[in-house]
Amino acid sequence: MRSTRQQHARAIAQPKPEPKRWWRVVLIGLAAAAPLPLLAQSQGQGGDGFVFHRPLVSLAIRAGYDRPMASSDIYTFATEQLTLSKRDFAAAGIQADLGVRVAERTEIVISIGAATRGKGSEFRKFTDLDDLPIEQVTSLRRIPMTVGVKYALTPPGDRIGKFVWIPNRLTPWIGAGAGLMSYAFTQSGDFVDFQTLRVFSQKLSSDGFTPMGYAHLGADLRLTTRLALTGDLRYSLARATLGQSFEGFDKIDLSGTAATMGLTVRY
Repeated sequence: MRSTRQQHARAIAQPKPEPKRWWRVVLIGLAAAAPLPLLAQSQGQGGDGFVFHRPLVSLAIRAGYDRPMASSDIYTFATEQLTLSKRDFAAAGIQADLGVRVAERTEIVISIGAATRGKGSEFRKFTDLDDLPIEQVTSLRRIPMTVGVKYALTPPGDRIGKFVWIPNRLTPWIGAGAGLMSYAFTQSGDFVDFQTLRVFSQKLSSDGFTPMGYAHLGADLRLTTRLALTGDLRYSLARATLGQSFEGFDKIDLSGTAATMGLTVRY
């Protein structure tokens, strides 16, 4: 019986990457959220630079760069046998946070993010009988869903008397949390059997949910009384068992770092 690594050694006839349908959801969400800053300002019930109460709820939408660590042996196989590198798994990412204030400097935050990337490749050392490349497409999708705590390192604002609250210009913060990550690792196209050198087509896929944790830091730069520019640097830790298509490989490393920037609206 052939080993899994030998079964896995194949090259791909160029299929199209799977459509990134989650971007449609993202665009709809951004379009829906776009009026929120104006709505927040119109309902602020405050004056120039202050509001009449400390905001209780925040909504942040950010986009940026998401890079997996790609340290497990499935990535080693892909980068050694195929014309891929670890940076080919990096992707544009988006994150959204819904925060609820539970103390002067502390928020409970519910977060969701998404990053996906598909990349075409070919075998480094094999061609078909017509001396053409044996090609495939490899894709990785990661969707973290978490609940965490965020703590402001400096006071987010100052209370003047009983009714007036003035937000500070810059508020750095740290945070951590845990949850689940939805993931999918897929390879489709033409492959080579290392024992017989036969070229054949197949789709290999592993997907599911796995526990994860994260830690992050960032800062809010006040633009108006209720609107802030937010930067976030986040490290996520997650690993998952690959499905039967990749039997014989260790758990896939889904950990990574994400740097994002966007807007936060507070109510």
